[in-house]
Amino acid sequence: MTTQSTFFRGIYQFEDPSGGLLAAKVPVAGSVDLYNGTALIVRPTQWALFIYQGQLADIFGGGTHQIKTENVPILTRLANWRFGFESPLQCELIFVSNHSFTARRWGTPQPVMANFKDYGAVPIRSFGNFNVSIYNPKTFFTKIMGSRSTYSVMEIEEFIQGQIVELLPESIQKVKKLDELGASYNALSKDLEINLNKEIEEFGLLVNKIQVLSALPSKEVLDAMEAKTAIQIIGSQKEYLLYKAAVSLGQANDGTGNDPLQMMMGLMLGKGLMGLDSKEKEKNDSPVLEAKKTCLNCQSALAAADRYCAKCGKKV
Repeated sequence: MTTQSTFFRGIYQFEDPSGGLLAAKVPVAGSVDLYNGTALIVRPTQWALFIYQGQLADIFGGGTHQIKTENVPILTRLANWRFGFESPLQCELIFVSNHSFTARRWGTPQPVMANFKDYGAVPIRSFGNFNVSIYNPKTFFTKIMGSRSTYSVMEIEEFIQGQIVELLPESIQKVKKLDELGASYNALSKDLEINLNKEIEEFGLLVNKIQVLSALPSKEVLDAMEAKTAIQIIGSQKEYLLYKAAVSLGQANDGTGNDPLQMMMGLMLGKGLMGLDSKEKEKNDSPVLEAKKTCLNCQSALAAADRYCAKCGKKV
């Protein structure tokens, strides 16, 4: 006669309909009852961990497993488990995802400061995405999950974003010039990925791809860079300001310039610069006057070539 303890008892499995859980305890509260022959179904994108009295025991990969003393050696040893008893062995069961969570977003809540030779310290705002996965379930459980019943990818996003914000200035620092930053996203992404994985590997995590989609200085710095480039192209600061004044006037005329202050400044600036240009031109075009002298007797003004005063007749 077959004893009751050898009967097939129970099936344990887990499926995440939300698709956002890195790990989950089954059941959420309490423990599982393991009998000789209990079935454990682990999907190809999962690991299953047995936790006995707070200590990690056996780990199972994808497949269907029947629980026996020979395939749970650590658990058997820890619990001094021998089949043939009616009472089951109770332990915690945790399913951990091993697939990659893709297109997770990151961004800098506040600008990070980076130094450039041509501009000095510049505030940079940046954002992008990354893919993250668990590569070591044992380390992830002991370092991050602990006694929690679930752990979501959104919580990992917050952790990784903090790491990225901390490491980003160091990666940006390797870009020599500010105007080369826009062309360096690929190199910046690779450097950031290497540095990030060095920081998170101790938690059993891996970022297998990180993308920097934007890394830009503040609007004031961008405006200054645009003005600098325009001045270099146009030829002089005065001509650039005349160009800006003309643009303001053009916008006022076609109805796109709705800011009265901007229109007024454009008019005043254009008028002022044109007036200065006109005065400078008059100065350059006017003939150089001959030097003059004064009669010592009557203080009358004389030409430089006069030898006698036309007013008092004295020799000068």
